[in-house]
Amino acid sequence: MDGRVALAGMAAGAALLLCAATGCTPNGAKEQVAGGSVRVVVIGDSLSTGFGTSADEAWPALLKSVPLLNNRTMQVTNAAENGSGYLVTGEHGDTFREEVQDAVGPDTDVVVFFGSDNDEGTDPEALRAAAVSTFAAASAIAPKAVLVAVGPLSGSDEPDPELTGVRDSAAAAAQDMDVPFIDPIADAWLAGRADVLLGPDREHPSVAGQELLRDKMRAILSSAVQG
Repeated sequence: MDGRVALAGMAAGAALLLCAATGCTPNGAKEQVAGGSVRVVVIGDSLSTGFGTSADEAWPALLKSVPLLNNRTMQVTNAAENGSGYLVTGEHGDTFREEVQDAVGPDTDVVVFFGSDNDEGTDPEALRAAAVSTFAAASAIAPKAVLVAVGPLSGSDEPDPELTGVRDSAAAAAQDMDVPFIDPIADAWLAGRADVLLGPDREHPSVAGQELLRDKMRAILSSAVQG
């Protein structure tokens, strides 16, 4: 993938985060979600299941106890599966697309895709196509839902090229489908604090890391559904 696509994905992430602070509408939002509780479905891997901590301490569960920045509440369905990715199947045999088919419904307001480093080592173009297909499946089931894609995390200041390749393929697919893409690597979410924000395996979030993800995702979702 060329640098222009990677930069476009990073710019989309920066723009969406800026929207959370400024009140603008993120590119890719199909329409503003009407008032009431916001129905959110999380599609992801072990970064979102609470692996290494617990399901109750995972960021999707923590979101349930905080309102969005506009004080609207969330109903969060966590469909994440350990080991899964856009191409790679998880511990129950599901890819992200199958998580979508199991959890997304016509009344879903927001679908969040998070990850996945499990796709490391796969063909970049096959990964891009799988992500495009996954985004398309979510839109077909929930045509009014806002989709948001978040790339994988890295605890290193110099991530492995295979990990950044996964990020770039997901960013390219998001651009193809006009889905806002957030890049935790470029945006330095862990920013030199990996020893605190990651657990002993240096991959999965600690309790503090899950709380960081809760706060990041709360801002991102607030921007996505403002109105």
